[in-house]
Amino acid sequence: MNHDTTDYQDASNFEKLQVAGQTLITTIALNGASCGCNVNFFLVNMPAETPGEYGDYYCDANCVGGNCCAEFDLAEMNNQALQITNHNCDPVMRFVPPEFGPGSDTIDTTQPFNYSLTFHQNIYGDGDPNNNLVAYARVWQHDTAVVKSFGGQGSALNSQWQNLADGMVLVVDYWESGSMQWLDGTGCGYGYEEQCGGELADVGNWKLISNDQEDAADCPSQGSCKCDWFNPDTMATADDGSECWCRCGGCKVSPLVPRCSWSGYTPSWATGAAPAGAGAAPAPAPPATTADTATTIACKVGDTVTCPNSTAECAGNQCCPNGDTCPSASSNFTGCSKKRLATCSGSSSTAAPSPAPAPAPLLDCQGESFIDCWNFFTAPDPTEGDVVYVSKDEALELGLYQVNDGVVLLNSTVGQWTPVKSIRLESKERFSEGHLFLIDIKHMPAGLGTWPAWWSYGPDWPNNGEIDTIETVNVENIVQTTLHTSYGCNMDIPGIINPDCNAESGHEGCQVEGPNNSGGAAFNDQGGGVYATQWTSEGIKIWMWPRSQIPQDITAGEPDSLTWGEPYVFFPFGANCPSTHFQDQVLTINTDFCGDWAGEVSPWDSKAECDGFVQDPNNIPKIQGYWQINYVKVFAA
Repeated sequence: MNHDTTDYQDASNFEKLQVAGQTLITTIALNGASCGCNVNFFLVNMPAETPGEYGDYYCDANCVGGNCCAEFDLAEMNNQALQITNHNCDPVMRFVPPEFGPGSDTIDTTQPFNYSLTFHQNIYGDGDPNNNLVAYARVWQHDTAVVKSFGGQGSALNSQWQNLADGMVLVVDYWESGSMQWLDGTGCGYGYEEQCGGELADVGNWKLISNDQEDAADCPSQGSCKCDWFNPDTMATADDGSECWCRCGGCKVSPLVPRCSWSGYTPSWATGAAPAGAGAAPAPAPPATTADTATTIACKVGDTVTCPNSTAECAGNQCCPNGDTCPSASSNFTGCSKKRLATCSGSSSTAAPSPAPAPAPLLDCQGESFIDCWNFFTAPDPTEGDVVYVSKDEALELGLYQVNDGVVLLNSTVGQWTPVKSIRLESKERFSEGHLFLIDIKHMPAGLGTWPAWWSYGPDWPNNGEIDTIETVNVENIVQTTLHTSYGCNMDIPGIINPDCNAESGHEGCQVEGPNNSGGAAFNDQGGGVYATQWTSEGIKIWMWPRSQIPQDITAGEPDSLTWGEPYVFFPFGANCPSTHFQDQVLTINTDFCGDWAGEVSPWDSKAECDGFVQDPNNIPKIQGYWQINYVKVFAA
């Protein structure tokens, strides 16, 4: 409120905080707020235009009181999890065990800790439509910290920029529920009613400062600190904001770590003063800052510039967050360790006349080298198909694996009066979020009894998720695209067949149908095509193009998802499905036969009937049990 009042029925009493370009800092003591509790503070576009059902001007994204408006959840938390959510488009940052929780060596939630969120405006020029919003969250305690970020160019987070610039009202809240697993399920388990203990929580020592107040050059002298361990070239240092870290030059070398002091908020080691607020809170260190405060680069997309802290050149907006890697110039580039950020702003330009080349794929599987990307799966089929997956040696010996004129053939032995010998390939590398998977298919398996799939899965299934981009069965000409997860992921999106993705609930995952002619014989008749699966912190997007419509940027090996238009499906991450449901994915290509799906739907009365069909030599002409693949490529998203 803009003064000391509890009169919420007067719209003029609400105070709008303009947090764009600002950093919000606070100290938090959860004091045992446990599973089932939700200590939170958030921003909403109050006041509503008209009073709600309670006579006040409250509004939020859930339309409580009857009024709906934009909402940004700065923090929802208990001692098991802290979650940040943009309710306009639902990207989420989460802090969970082991980095955050009771007794954690990083952020021990039984003790007070500090929190900051920086809203950084990344400007290309006045009026430029590519102005971006990046949010940096930092949670720190004593000499340990966790820093995360999301947003940037192309992010749906940008849709909130105007709201944050115009100003939103801060709300502090504390509530409980018996079903808070969407927030704290990582540490609280599932399947029972949670009981919040209701202990008082302290959220205090609030500060809102301008990012412009920060001075990147304001580093202290080394003083008594011995700095032999500090290596600014490799950044083999602890991002902890500690006194010696700062005194040894840490505040100068990395754009994503806290500065050691800035106007209005100085760490206690520099002043000898303890922070105000929640009990005996640890001395606050400054929040994460953005790459732009540490650089003096001015450029636009397509320019060639010098990366911060590096002599290498790279295309505009393509420096890694720590500034020491240049993806478009380095032949050894294998992806930024954190999400790539636009870092072009400031006062001086080092632009060169020509743009740098686009980043090379992180994985490029095609032609004779295709086989080097994969392991051959030889265990019994988990879905009880009428299939035996063969080893690499047997596949080569039987001619099931071949390369003909650069096209990879993955074949099978139908019609042998025995279970079909087939191939299941699994990538030797595992992949995390922030990747784009491309597959160019000339021909996919089709016909009665077939069950081909292009998919990925994480360890300890289903706890780390499964992404099924392509699945068809029998004579279907439309693929099924499905997510399988553990408890706590729901996708209430257009076209969804079942919104509950929980693989252990007896459902078939959350599934949508692909475009017409996206699978089976119809897909093959049009010359095949390309599928693109993009997995980021915001969600999973999937596109499909027939051969005649493949985007030129993909054909040129420079995929740019911003030019592709809407995907045929977007599975968004958010409160209903945290991004932590998907980790460490192994890419997989296989051809199954019959089994738990293809053998239990029309036209079959039983799996045994399907098995008999695919083993009968008379049916060989009716079954196209093979893949022809031009390539599989993986790029940084």
